[in-house]
Amino acid sequence: MAFRTSAKLLGVTLGVAALAGASQLGLAYGLGIVRLTRVLDLTARDQWTAQLAWVAWFAMASAVVGGMAGRPLLPKRSGAGTRLVTAVAAGVGAAVVVPLTMQPARTAEVAGVQPVFVIGVCAALGAAVGLFAAYAALSRQVARWSFVTVGVAAWVIAIISVAPSMAPGKALPTVRLGVIDADFLSDAVTQRTALLTMPALALISGIALGWAARRRDDSTLTIALAGLAGPALLTAAYLVAGPGSSKGDYQGVPYWAAMTAAGAGVLGSVLAAVLRRAPAAPTTPSSGNSSGLDVGLGGAAKPRTKPKPSPDRPPLPKRDPEPDSAIAQAGAAATPSLPKRPRPSRPRPSRPRRRRPRRRRSTDSVHRHRTSPRAPCTARHAPSRSRSVAATSPNRTA
Repeated sequence: MAFRTSAKLLGVTLGVAALAGASQLGLAYGLGIVRLTRVLDLTARDQWTAQLAWVAWFAMASAVVGGMAGRPLLPKRSGAGTRLVTAVAAGVGAAVVVPLTMQPARTAEVAGVQPVFVIGVCAALGAAVGLFAAYAALSRQVARWSFVTVGVAAWVIAIISVAPSMAPGKALPTVRLGVIDADFLSDAVTQRTALLTMPALALISGIALGWAARRRDDSTLTIALAGLAGPALLTAAYLVAGPGSSKGDYQGVPYWAAMTAAGAGVLGSVLAAVLRRAPAAPTTPSSGNSSGLDVGLGGAAKPRTKPKPSPDRPPLPKRDPEPDSAIAQAGAAATPSLPKRPRPSRPRPSRPRRRRPRRRRSTDSVHRHRTSPRAPCTARHAPSRSRSVAATSPNRTA
């Protein structure tokens, strides 16, 4: 790969990944989804753990966006090494989330936790996992579909959760990744949605993406794994953040829901791969066609299918074969049947017939041949010739 091509590829991948990380953090800070300057006691420490899941997911999603931006710039015959180097550049660009989250966390106070160190480690781990996600986005189209589908759905759920708080006099809620934490829902309903939202989203996206991959006639393995990539990022983000304290269910319920999201996505795509398609409807014979063929779309003639007998329509009676006459039976008995010998077929080699090139005369020679006078060949010219020879010969005159 040329130096200018590689520099452009790596530069675009790294720059877009860094821009995606900064943009996501800015949007999350502005909407109040992530608040890293809070003072939390020991009982509310799970809210800090929920913020760590968002930070890790931002780093992973940034690396994926960088890999998708560098995908059109890959050479046509790029190998695994080129894609791996491009994925590393995307992970490095996504690491911009580390300083952008450590700086505001300096003013945070969480009981029993060092906020700056913990959030820096979570962001770095998210960028490292994003390296592998970027490689998948560079390699497979179904992986890119899954990343986009689940990423857009996660942002829509977060915006729905914070939308009621934008009204005057409303407090900002604590929003968890992949959970509808809206104020218009009761605590019991919110707890149930925390358990079912991510698996249901993964299952639906897996079925849709698996069906789309099946329509493209992809391999069975590609169809079965079409719903894995996007939900796997949710699972990895919650693995990095942790389940929180064992006493409360604020972080524990979405944690275990995220652990099943990857399996639900694979289940949906596997169902799309193994479900059989509906058989084609049989063609009905036309009443006005007596040729035994049905004319389909485009004027194509198809063989007419015979109607199957049913209790309402009994089968038609068949005629018995007529016996041969006595004369025909006697003639058949008197004539012995000789076995037919198969004639061996000898294929004749086909030799190409060669044509001899026709010889053409030039126009000058043909014209000269036609206009030149012929020499006389009669007997009366012979004496004059002998006299002319004798007159010119010196020996004879002497």
